[in-house]
Amino acid sequence: MPPGQFGAPPPPPPKPRRLGLFSSPSGLRAALLNASGMGAGYVYLRKWLFFAVALAVTIGLLVTAAFMGAADNALLWAGVLLGWFVVAAVLGLFAGRSSDERTLSRGEQPSRKVGPLLTAAGLVVALLAVLAGVWQAGEWRLRVADAAHARGECGGSEAVAAYEGVEDFFQLSFSSSLMERARSGVEACGLLERAQADVAAGEYERALASYGTYFEHPAARWEDTDGEIADIHLSYAANLAETAEEDFSGEVTDEYRENMRRAHEIYNVIPEDYEGTAAAGQVPEELLRLYALGTSEYDAENWCAAFDQIEVFADLSWEVVPEVAERIGTEHPNAAFHCGWDRVDADEFDAADEIVSLLESDYPDHEADEVARMATHIGAGRIEERMDAMTALDEVEFNPSPTGSSGSDKTVLEITNNTPNEMQFLYVGPDGVHDEIITPACEECEVYTSPPTGNSCFENGEVMRVEFDPGEYRLLLTSTDMGIFSAPLHGTVDFAAGDLYESCYYTVEE
Repeated sequence: MPPGQFGAPPPPPPKPRRLGLFSSPSGLRAALLNASGMGAGYVYLRKWLFFAVALAVTIGLLVTAAFMGAADNALLWAGVLLGWFVVAAVLGLFAGRSSDERTLSRGEQPSRKVGPLLTAAGLVVALLAVLAGVWQAGEWRLRVADAAHARGECGGSEAVAAYEGVEDFFQLSFSSSLMERARSGVEACGLLERAQADVAAGEYERALASYGTYFEHPAARWEDTDGEIADIHLSYAANLAETAEEDFSGEVTDEYRENMRRAHEIYNVIPEDYEGTAAAGQVPEELLRLYALGTSEYDAENWCAAFDQIEVFADLSWEVVPEVAERIGTEHPNAAFHCGWDRVDADEFDAADEIVSLLESDYPDHEADEVARMATHIGAGRIEERMDAMTALDEVEFNPSPTGSSGSDKTVLEITNNTPNEMQFLYVGPDGVHDEIITPACEECEVYTSPPTGNSCFENGEVMRVEFDPGEYRLLLTSTDMGIFSAPLHGTVDFAAGDLYESCYYTVEE
């Protein structure tokens, strides 16, 4: 209208239309696209800077989760990522609503295409597929590690490297079970490597304990298909026996006995627990070797040492090698018999007596006459020990002379006890013949103040009469009630056949 003319004013510009959060088509689409965390809603709205920021945040969170142990803290990191996806969706909702309001202000209508919705669903599925793929890749890697472990390839670090790879590279699987199984596999592999190292070092006892610990581990995968554990038992038993023999210095010690018996026990376990293995087939030969090694003194004719060695094995079971039981049945009494004589010669009468008792009880048919003879020599040795003790301080020579004929091929000794005390007579003769004879006291007799004269000494008292085979005898005559400082009659006499010795025993008060 020209100036100076009156008319109606122009209409005011339309006010911008405000949309609700959930009534904005672009907002809903942007929110759904952003829910994948990839910032796709900003691509839809062509907000490239926001898209780059959203993508960077998502990638940053995933990388941080991988390094910080997402699988070990699955709930925490799942919450963080879901929280970020929710925030991204809300931000996309606001950004889309602003875009729709600008479109409406221009008099246009917001787009309602279905394509963005399908894309949003596809992105969510793709994200879940990626996470599931990471999980399955971790499971595959774990199976590879378990397979190497089952082959016993822990020592070359193949299995360990695979287990550690699961833990290092598959945290985004969000599977705590996967991580736990991988770590458990590393632990089990460490136990297997330790056991294998013990075997390599020859520490067989420790190796068996290490293998036992390994097999108790829930993640153990290796199986002894080749009989390796049986071989370790075989080597352990052989090592025990060889160590015992190397340390043997002529005396069977507790350690020697324990090692040999332990080796025998281990050998016998192998056929029972590891039947069908190569080691089980070697047990009979090894048991024969064990017995030969453990009784080496027998062939050297060191009889007492051999007897002690055989004693180690005598009460053990030899069902696997019956020939050893037969050898023990022969060698044990033979070694004992010869050892008994060695003990007699060494004046070790208690030890010799124990051997006689063993032979008489366990082997009554073995050299029975000679065993009885051995017992006789033991008794003779003990009599001589007593004679030595009784003459240690002083003695009077006992050297009787024949007084007549015995009337036989024997030698007869008659001694009258003309003392108020019991008379004690001890003798030891040829081939160990010996005895101790106590003659009762003479109640009517007294201690003389001076030696008796004539035959008066023979008139009272008990007479001891002993017959001897000819030979040399050691004699001792004393009184049982005499003090330790009294000198007994003591000497060696060579008795001839047919001689008669008559003597009277009396005591003189000093």
